[in-house]
Amino acid sequence: MTEPSRITAEALTEHGLVTDGRLLVGSLTYERPAWIHGHRLKDCTAGAFTFFNAAGMTSAFRVHFGRYAQIGESSIIGPPEHPMDWFSSHMFAFTRPHYMPGLYQIPDFERLAPDADAGPSWVEAQPNDTYIGHEAYVGAGSFVKRGVTIGDGAAIGARSVVTRDIPPYAIAVGAPARVIRLRFADNIVERFLKLQWWRYDLAPFKRQVDYSNVEATLDFYEQKLADGELQALVPETYRVGAKAGQLTVDKLESPLFFAHPE
Repeated sequence: MTEPSRITAEALTEHGLVTDGRLLVGSLTYERPAWIHGHRLKDCTAGAFTFFNAAGMTSAFRVHFGRYAQIGESSIIGPPEHPMDWFSSHMFAFTRPHYMPGLYQIPDFERLAPDADAGPSWVEAQPNDTYIGHEAYVGAGSFVKRGVTIGDGAAIGARSVVTRDIPPYAIAVGAPARVIRLRFADNIVERFLKLQWWRYDLAPFKRQVDYSNVEATLDFYEQKLADGELQALVPETYRVGAKAGQLTVDKLESPLFFAHPE
């Protein structure tokens, strides 16, 4: 891992991260390429080809996005929760300066709230992260409760409220979201989950497949895998953070995901 260097949000494009210059980030580890635009991500990871719609403002906290994940605008994913059984649910009771530095800019709050040496905050001590699977789709304006897992290939309808895990390749809609059907027949879903195509470099074959023909494309890539012709996708991977009001970026040695064993 290299030493982090200073960088502007605009310059991140050279590292495969597309933003609009308004990137708000606590820390983000991503595989290139990723399209985050101006959304607010804190302590998140994003697999290669993760795409956020450029409109609106999406907020995500401690969320792990799989490769090819697609996120609609104005969604809230894995938001922090507040302790309902404490003396107060307000931030002054449980936050820390490194977690919410903006609050500590006001002396009145700093005088009341815990000091930096008070140990881990309540939020940091909560074990639940949120997982958005490979090639999963989250429709615009959705709310995904912290700790939920949305399976690989699943699709969430716009303005849905997801409060429980969604199986792979399921379509879920509503508030609370409920599964209405699978995207494909059971046997096709089984083939997708066995192939795990997102772990491989598909670019060399783009002129040999018609992605509108699902079964033929599955046949093609299953055969390529059996013949040893599918190579693992090993994208460059970076960690972006904020320090003293500026972005830093360092290159990591390994991607977030690896080809599954034969």
